[in-house]
Amino acid sequence: MPSTTTQHLQSQPTTPVAARPSRSAAVVALQSRALAHDTLAASGLAVVNELALQLGCERVTLALGPPQRLRVRAVSHAADLRPHQTLLKLLAAAMSEAIEQRAAIVHPLPPGASPTITLAHDALAQANGHTAICTMPIVARRELLGALLFERRSGFDNVALQTAKDAAMFVGPLLALQERAEAPVVGQVRQALARKRGLTPWRVALPLAAAACAVAALWPVAHQVVAPARVEGAVQRIVAAPADGFIASVAARPGDSVAAGQVLLTLDARDFALERNKWAAEMAQLDKQYRDALSRDEAAPIMVARAKLEQAQSQHELAVRQLERASLRAPMAGVVIAGELTQSVGLPVRRGQELMTIAPDRRWRIVAEVDEQDVAALRAGQRAQVLFAGWGAQPVAFDVQHIAAIATQVERRNVFEVQGQLAEGSAAAALRPGQRGVARIVVGQRLQGAIWWERARDALRRLSWRLLG
Repeated sequence: MPSTTTQHLQSQPTTPVAARPSRSAAVVALQSRALAHDTLAASGLAVVNELALQLGCERVTLALGPPQRLRVRAVSHAADLRPHQTLLKLLAAAMSEAIEQRAAIVHPLPPGASPTITLAHDALAQANGHTAICTMPIVARRELLGALLFERRSGFDNVALQTAKDAAMFVGPLLALQERAEAPVVGQVRQALARKRGLTPWRVALPLAAAACAVAALWPVAHQVVAPARVEGAVQRIVAAPADGFIASVAARPGDSVAAGQVLLTLDARDFALERNKWAAEMAQLDKQYRDALSRDEAAPIMVARAKLEQAQSQHELAVRQLERASLRAPMAGVVIAGELTQSVGLPVRRGQELMTIAPDRRWRIVAEVDEQDVAALRAGQRAQVLFAGWGAQPVAFDVQHIAAIATQVERRNVFEVQGQLAEGSAAAALRPGQRGVARIVVGQRLQGAIWWERARDALRRLSWRLLG
């Protein structure tokens, strides 16, 4: 019994024509059907429908491509192929069987015909109710382009086989050509290479890649050192805690512009006030002792009392100064670039702890973190550019001004900080402290191949030194 899928595709009744047209007329009619549409899907469907009508077939199937990538393109009286995937696999397997043998296959095999492998045709015959099958490969200039598969209940006579052969010979190449025209450019190039005997994409790509590398190696380019970079203030002043204490209030945060002498934050002054009052009381007591010693005119007690009084006066002055410095003020006009303490009110601080950093407004410098293997080629005065993430494609120019003599470790890399001064005319007003980008420092003009060779040589030298000693 035929399968459900096969019955669905065979639901379209077939009406054999009363009088067959001549071979040439039939071929011309099929070619006109193929050329009357703009897309392969429409052309293929029109051709297989016409063949099914001319030959009285239950179903005609068109597949294009080599056996490894054979794809069913049209089935007569079935505009949508998606619901019939199981049957399409059987059809594709039968057509691949004929393409691989480069021969037309008729199933069941006619008497006296040469035997062929028909395993896929046997499976298809079991699925379609043992309807007769004829598969014609589509060949042009010895190139296999696809196949046409015909299914007919009454079997195939010589006239039907000749019409099927004419369709595969004269109409199939037109449909294959239309398929190539609709393919992407990469697919067209791949197919063109495949048509050349022994010529594969790798055999073309490798010489082209070698030639491109040779041209690039001999091309003079600007030798550049690439390194991460950041923006800092040209002059930075640190506001540190004058003594141990607690943060009482914060009046500025990073990004705020401040004037010279403006209060930035205050420390809790109660302990400082108590210390001042303590030493004030101590001074009063020691002053009384000193005056008593003077009234008795005793030299030794006078000297002792005077020393203690001077010590108490010094401690009192220190306490007064600490109380005055409980309000931390900006040492200069500028912008607060570090020190977010608005959420740290009440937290303790230690003497000398860095609390805020201030930089002059609109005066910046670029600091590039150059890897230790590239720093030897840098010199003061070299031109450079830095590109920041938020600036799109507009780089900022600067000149190398100072190269640090000591390396620092950043993210497990030894780097040297290279400071740069912004060139005149650079958009310094738009910079912000803390911005990070990528700097390119121009070292000189060299051949690209020389740059590659030097880097590869240094890498191999370090590797051999590490492994071989």
